[in-house]
Amino acid sequence: MQWMTFSCPLCGAAGQRFPLRSAGKRQARTACRGCGVVLRSDPRLGMHSLYLLYTQFIAMLAVFPMIWAYTLGRWFWLTAIWALVSALCWLPGMIRHARSRICRATPDPNRSYARRRP
Repeated sequence: MQWMTFSCPLCGAAGQRFPLRSAGKRQARTACRGCGVVLRSDPRLGMHSLYLLYTQFIAMLAVFPMIWAYTLGRWFWLTAIWALVSALCWLPGMIRHARSRICRATPDPNRSYARRRP
């Protein structure tokens, strides 16, 4: 999906993507496929807090149907609800990382504030 991809700010290689397991983290890291530099997403703290509230709200809505499915032994419905909750929490997390500010994970070693490079 185009919403979950971004371009490298250093070399401009398109189609970069953060790992799937990093959707719930505050900052995600990945290596650029073009230049190999480790990139990290830097979403604002307010956006991360809204994401956490959103996931808590989705979990609160799903807890009673999951308890119902578990107590009655409806395993298909339990897995369907679990998959829906996972998708509703994972997708906005991945979009949030791809659309936030992308920067280097470590400072540039060639950049020095003491001297100017020609």
